[in-house]
Amino acid sequence: MADDLPYSWTGRFTDLEPKDQRAVATLVKEGGAIPDSTEQILPRLGRSHRVELLREPGTNRIVGAGMLKAPSANYRYNKFTEAGVTIDGYENASELGYVVVANDMRGQGLGERLVRAVADPLTESCFATTDDPRMHGKLTRAGFSRQGHEWEGARGKLSLWTRPAR
Repeated sequence: MADDLPYSWTGRFTDLEPKDQRAVATLVKEGGAIPDSTEQILPRLGRSHRVELLREPGTNRIVGAGMLKAPSANYRYNKFTEAGVTIDGYENASELGYVVVANDMRGQGLGERLVRAVADPLTESCFATTDDPRMHGKLTRAGFSRQGHEWEGARGKLSLWTRPAR
């Protein structure tokens, strides 16, 4: 039933109430996207361009998040170098990241919904890195292509995915 589906919220991380900011940071931590503490994650999320949230009807619990991140030039350059590809066309690209879904809500297509909600409105080039094989199909269906070779990350093999400007 459509009324049971999580509903979307789009905005800036800084637009969220502090308790919701903490809920998103906790979800990101529990999802394993960043090994840091919630306190260390909060300022990183605050630098994102845009946040896409999914909330559970009735409770308003945040059950999914995806972000359009504003990486530093050095971070961006390092990811392309690690993959062994040129950064041409992506020198100022945003990064799709921190796509996480609450454990009890997985398997419902919410991750793909978040990837599309972040990526579909973009007209500029974008990139993503992932060590999660389940993200590969989601990224492909959102118009991303795998680039270069994998490299060793903190949790496993990372891969670089790009989507050109539209």
